[in-house]
This record gives sequence, C-alpha cells and structure tokens, in this order.
Amino acid sequence: MTTTPESRSDVEIERELTEQLAQLARRFIAGLQAQGRLVETGGAEALKRLQEQDEAQRGLPEEDQPAADVTEAADPKPPAPALLRVIALPGTGLDSPPAPDTTASVPQPAVVPVAEQTPMIRPAAARTTSTEEQGAADWTPAQARTAAVAAKLRAENAGRLETTHITSDHERVVIHIHALSLDHWEYWLTAIGAALDAPTHRAGWAQTAAGQIDAVDVHLTAYQVPHLLDTAAEAAGEPFFLGGRVYDLARGQVDRHGQMWSYLGQRREDGMPLLTLCGTSSPPYPLATIVTANGPLSAVETQTAAASSPDAEDTR
Repeated sequence: MTTTPESRSDVEIERELTEQLAQLARRFIAGLQAQGRLVETGGAEALKRLQEQDEAQRGLPEEDQPAADVTEAADPKPPAPALLRVIALPGTGLDSPPAPDTTASVPQPAVVPVAEQTPMIRPAAARTTSTEEQGAADWTPAQARTAAVAAKLRAENAGRLETTHITSDHERVVIHIHALSLDHWEYWLTAIGAALDAPTHRAGWAQTAAGQIDAVDVHLTAYQVPHLLDTAAEAAGEPFFLGGRVYDLARGQVDRHGQMWSYLGQRREDGMPLLTLCGTSSPPYPLATIVTANGPLSAVETQTAAASSPDAEDTR
C-alpha cells in the first residue's frame, strides 16, 4: 500500500505529539515520586486501612473526643492531596499502574494520633453566655446571699406604700422609705434587724440605720423621720432618744412580758435613765438594758411612783 504525502504527514505529527506527551508524563510522574505522592502497587490497601482508622476515630461520640474543644493543634494538618490517576500513553513504554480505589478520597498522610498532639484547649467557662447568666456567674457567695435577702424583702413588703427602693449593692442591701409616721420607721428598724439600742444618725431630712439579716448588712434611709422624731419629742413630757426612738419617761413603759417600768428621776453619770420595776423592791436598771433584754417597750398612761415617792424631789 502506497502512503500519500498527506498521510505521511499525519502519522509524523501523531508520533511527534505522542513523544511530547510521553516526556511530559515522565517528568510529571518523576515529580510525584520525589514528593512521595505516587501510590505504588499494593499501596491502595494501606491507604484504605488508614482511611478506615481515621473514619472510626471521627465517628466517636462528642464526649469521647478530647479534641472537641480544641481551637488549634500544635501541628495543623496539611491539606489532603488530590487523587491522581496515571494513564499509560501509547508508545511511551510505561506500564499502566493499578487503578486506585475511587470509592473514597485519599486520606491525609501520616496523621499524628490525637492522644500525642499538644492541643490548645478553650475552657468551658470562657464560652459566651447571656448578660444575665454572665452576671450571675461573676457573683461571689456573699453577693448571691445579698441578692437573695433583697429579693425576700421586696416580696414581703411589696404592699407597703412607704417603701420606695430595695436593692442589693455588692454585699449589702439598701432600703429607702418615705415614712408617713413613726410606725413606718419603727417597723423597718425591726425588719432590718437593727438592735433596739443601736444608734441611728440624722442626715438632713433623713434618718439612717443599720442592721443585719442572715449575716447580710442592711442599710436603711428613711426620709421625713427627723421631723417626725422632733414632733414626738415636743409632745412628750420627758423625752429621751434611744435607738432611733423617743421614750417619754413621764409615762410608764411596758415590756414584752407585760411588766411595767417607771422612771423616778435617777440617771447614770452618762445620762442614761434608770427605771424601776413597778411593784417590786428591785434596784433600778438602765433604760438601754431593759430595752435590750425585755424590749420593745410601749408607753402607757399611768401614775408613776414619782408623785408619791417621799424623796422624789431630792432625786431629780
């Protein structure tokens, strides 16, 4: 068979292209071998086993994965190399390698076991929470106890019209009231656990007092109380201030046991009145001691022993 010039030209061109492609394939395969990315005969099974181990590890429950909360490993994993199928070209003299398993991607090479990595763990306490949850998490035990006392006082006194403000301030409870009578003032002195003989302080139009509830300090500010105390003192026959209250010594004082105490004009050197238990020959006791031991006291209209005492004039 005679070959035409056009046919010879096509064959030559085909051979030239085949040779060029063969050279390109040789250089490419040599590069893969230098990088260690070319799978030798029988290597597909080893890669498959590595893939199965990796998938088994990733299939563990979340609580069993120690790296579940890891933000960054000491040696980050390299990207997985793409799978290359090497095709033998005609006339290149290259044997076609076995076809790799195309049912799954090639696993990452030589992964360090999780147990041998040095992870950087993000603690659970640092995770973002809502504003309210974050504030509660920052409370100390004392602050939490203070908040509980404030909440209890608000619940128990929600219907009292004189109450204007009850809140927790770090480790103390702060209460503000606008007293309409001394009954309101004395009610809150008892409610905050103030001692019956504990001093109170005048600050302008307000009277302040301190007490304790469940080992939590409570601070009370009562507006209009100084004016109410002054009015009560003006109305008393012989007023005496003690523990934020006005005692009228011209009247009998009945303690919580129903016993009556009378003032006969005697005082200690510091000015504390001395009261005698009516109907007895017991010695007089300081008003502060009687209030602390048997208080609170309530005034009653009665004749005191001062009018009939033979030496009443001498003891005043």
